[in-house]
Amino acid sequence: MLTSVLLSIIANISILSTASYIFVKLIPKKKVYTLTVKQQLLMIGFASLTSFLLMLFAVDLPKGAIIDLRQIILILLVYYVGQKVAIPTAILISLLRLTFGVDPASIRTAIMYIILGFLLPLVCRKLVKQFNNKYVVLLILNAICVVLIALNSYVLYDSFLVYILIYSIFLVLSSLVGILATVFIEDLLKSRSLYLNEKEHAKMDFLTGLYNMRAFNKKWRKIEGDQTIAKTALMMVDIDYFKWINDSYGHANGDFILRQVATILKVGAHDNELVYRVGGEEFCLILNDLSYAEQKNIADNIRSSVADKEFLLENGTRIKITVSIGLAASDQNKDMKKLYRLADRCLYMAKNQGRNKVMGEVMVDE
Repeated sequence: MLTSVLLSIIANISILSTASYIFVKLIPKKKVYTLTVKQQLLMIGFASLTSFLLMLFAVDLPKGAIIDLRQIILILLVYYVGQKVAIPTAILISLLRLTFGVDPASIRTAIMYIILGFLLPLVCRKLVKQFNNKYVVLLILNAICVVLIALNSYVLYDSFLVYILIYSIFLVLSSLVGILATVFIEDLLKSRSLYLNEKEHAKMDFLTGLYNMRAFNKKWRKIEGDQTIAKTALMMVDIDYFKWINDSYGHANGDFILRQVATILKVGAHDNELVYRVGGEEFCLILNDLSYAEQKNIADNIRSSVADKEFLLENGTRIKITVSIGLAASDQNKDMKKLYRLADRCLYMAKNQGRNKVMGEVMVDE
């Protein structure tokens, strides 16, 4: 009997550990994300399957009742994903419990898990506001589950002492397993976060905080294949006489000016996620789904914003600088290489005609 109980406990812990790992893998690899309907259904299905496996290796109690750690799955879903996944999972867990036999014990348990599915998200929201510690929140949620499971099973026991002993042990064991599962998930999430940070840094220009040439190349390939983007444009921005600025004021001040120009570009861009530093003093903006007049207006505003601003140097003095801008637009043909060459040619014309100018052209389809 004792051997069977220990094997069931080990099996439950092993299933939960594996499930925790897969659970993290199901979360999109993004810093900020919203689960799609497909991803939500996948999580619901996986959580329900895990609960079914836990029930297969449950400890048998009197009168057809079973005890296992499936409430941990529900608690983790409530805390990490939310009620949109937790409630349907609780309903499926209830239905799966009935596949082991329909009797008073299984019916009570099924009803109890549906109640937990609706109750735990409400309690969790209040606990998260009150406690700044996820482990405290999860322990309280587990205690609520164990109390309801114990009340549900009260009629099965003739000895009150045995009843208290079993559910006291269950509370301690499930709390420990819940903490271990949470530590495991948090460690995986931390590793994933570090990976995402490193991946993000690989796309960033460390000096200005803008995306770099590598990210720019990747983005334009994506735009070429994106049928939802009808037309696009490239704007190339180059700081006039930047070599003279570096030679006259030093490279530290040159870097300081680059950061200030980057800020102006992010403020003036149609989408500040589509601003890139592609060379020493050269920047590129992607403008999607705008008319040529709107594109030209953005370019003119950026040029004038730079010309009107007094740029701060490290010693507190201020200087005036200008930029030249080449704008290449396309209505239909999104050949980004051709667009880039055209923008570069327009930039060259702006430089040739005295600098501090915007030169634009619409690419003609061949």
